[in-house]
Amino acid sequence: MHTTLKSLLIASMLSVLPIAGTLAAGAPSKDEVVAVVKKAVAYYQANGKDKALAEFNNKEGLFAKGEDYVDVHDINGTCVAHPISPAKVGLNRLDQSDSAGKFYVKDLVDAAKQKPSGWIEYVMKNPVSGKLQNKVAYWEVHDGLIFKAGTYTD
Repeated sequence: MHTTLKSLLIASMLSVLPIAGTLAAGAPSKDEVVAVVKKAVAYYQANGKDKALAEFNNKEGLFAKGEDYVDVHDINGTCVAHPISPAKVGLNRLDQSDSAGKFYVKDLVDAAKQKPSGWIEYVMKNPVSGKLQNKVAYWEVHDGLIFKAGTYTD
């Protein structure tokens, strides 16, 4: 009986550790940001546009974990997937500025027309803390879409 109870306790502790690690980890690293964008592009390639965009729009999906999420815009600046702010989907966001007045979606689209990947910085409300913070985001272009994820830097 004692051995069974001890085994159950150890098993339940081990099952909680991955969750605790995720919660304690906070904002993703730059390497994790790059990895999730590459994972999103691979998912898109493997599953097709419709299934991928549905997954990218899913707030509880594979590509939405607190501060770590992927959003997607077309090459003209229209948001086609955003799991944290679904009201942005379908909107052309070229004229949207951050709280510092930077037209970051326009800057993103302009850069995406020049090269296949890169980084962009802007100020955004952190969906976890609710505070305005500096954000650095990595993006890649595939099939006329810009796949982007970021991390908050302060």
